[in-house]
Amino acid sequence: MLPMQTKLQHWRSHSALSTSAVAVVAGTCGFMLLSAWAFSPGWERAFRSDASPVSWLSSALLLTLSVLSLRLRADGGLPSLLGTWLTLSVFVLALDEQFMLHELWKYRCHEWTTLCSMGWVRELPMLMVGSVGAATAVWMHRALPLLATRCLLWAGIAMGLWAICVDQLSMPYPIAELEEAFEVLGEALVLAALLTVPPQVIERQ
Repeated sequence: MLPMQTKLQHWRSHSALSTSAVAVVAGTCGFMLLSAWAFSPGWERAFRSDASPVSWLSSALLLTLSVLSLRLRADGGLPSLLGTWLTLSVFVLALDEQFMLHELWKYRCHEWTTLCSMGWVRELPMLMVGSVGAATAVWMHRALPLLATRCLLWAGIAMGLWAICVDQLSMPYPIAELEEAFEVLGEALVLAALLTVPPQVIERQ
């Protein structure tokens, strides 16, 4: 009877985590649709990178990711080093999103260094986000064995890389206006991935 009860508890726990993951992605999409409707016919204003509801949602998701990483580090869902790295790095991304730090670098760094005459230097923060983010995703993939977690993780990374492409390349309307939306959806998918991680899935490292 005890093994059956344990299996039932595990199933209920997994079901609750999966439901939470779906709710995060669905809620994020619903928030963006509501924001576009509220700003219509000028729906593009809802997706601007400054003082828009979708920009605020991005900061909120990143801060939630940081706190959840800290929680998973504490209860054994993430290895200690990986949990610490995620907590700190995502918190920095939340600050960047709220205070537009990479935009400040892009448009003001020429006042600090002549290197900013080169385009790749001005875009260095975004390039680092893409490269370091991909490396972190590989680290997370190796640390988190659940298939659902890995699928959501790579879906989020793919969406984030697409958002960087939209930001860096010339895209047609309305794709160019939805860069922030792609970014937010990527963040929601990564958050959903971490929500599927039960406590003590792996031993702390």
